[in-house]
Amino acid sequence: MNDIKKLFSLNKYFNIKTFNDKTILVLNKPSKILSENIYLSWLTSINSKTNQTFPVYIGKDASQKNKEKHMGYIEPIIPKLDEITLQNDGAEYKLLENVKCKFNIIFPHEDLMQYFIQWQRYRKYWWSSITTTPSLFTISDMKNGDERSDVNITANFNWGSHVVETIHVQNNVEVTNNSNRSCLLVCAMGLEMALITLLMDGLTNATYYLKLHNSMAPYKISFALDNQDPKNTPTLKDLSNLLHNKLSSRDISAWLPDFTLSLQSQVRENLEMGVTYTAILNDNTLVDGIFHLLNSSTMLREQVHIYDFDSYAALLCGKQTKTK
Repeated sequence: MNDIKKLFSLNKYFNIKTFNDKTILVLNKPSKILSENIYLSWLTSINSKTNQTFPVYIGKDASQKNKEKHMGYIEPIIPKLDEITLQNDGAEYKLLENVKCKFNIIFPHEDLMQYFIQWQRYRKYWWSSITTTPSLFTISDMKNGDERSDVNITANFNWGSHVVETIHVQNNVEVTNNSNRSCLLVCAMGLEMALITLLMDGLTNATYYLKLHNSMAPYKISFALDNQDPKNTPTLKDLSNLLHNKLSSRDISAWLPDFTLSLQSQVRENLEMGVTYTAILNDNTLVDGIFHLLNSSTMLREQVHIYDFDSYAALLCGKQTKTK
């Protein structure tokens, strides 16, 4: 991962500690929220593919108490990251993965190729769905061993590639309470690697800011002030705080800045944090209730009324089923 130094510029996401043979990325709040979003999306994707097909248990012991021929289990982990360790190897950085997200499926031998091919497709689709570059990921050629086959999902950047997830299937696995031998399929990814991959992709796809998928962005909406009359500043700050609270009541993650910077710097700071939308309030907002909503993906602005904002924001962020 020879281009990982790009991440060192994300001072809102990391504090950097450098030692002789390693570099520590201490996670700040935005990167912690991003890692939580990744883990939640991972769980949701597994549930969506299994909830009508076979049961999924937490932990191997729980799964082996049951006699289903088709079942899955998730390795119990604490998906909490505080820091990421990079091992320095000359010009290269090796990511040390400590938090592994593993999903296991037990199934009869006759379904081996069906499940193996199916879950390769499922996992590649999930990776593509949480990034701004769906074509970034490919599935490697299959490697066959003794009673086992393996493939990797790889992220292919212009500076090189790295493995983001491994998928392997093992034949003739003995299962407790089941007289027949079964097959075991394992999908395993490192949460640290997922976080790093999304951030590196986000930096690659923007000229000077961080471009994250809306579903992954730690903060969906932030605010900026564009008023010419200083007398309006306190009222606009109060209005921003009110709108921020209404977004929070809708379970929409929003960032409330301190408004000490110029408009250009306020917008730039939001973009560098990967915020999806910036609500820009001005003097006329206090008269007609209209402000501009800047989309970081298109850099286009649309007019929105403060009365409709929380409902519209809920629609944009997929929270429209939430109630006030």
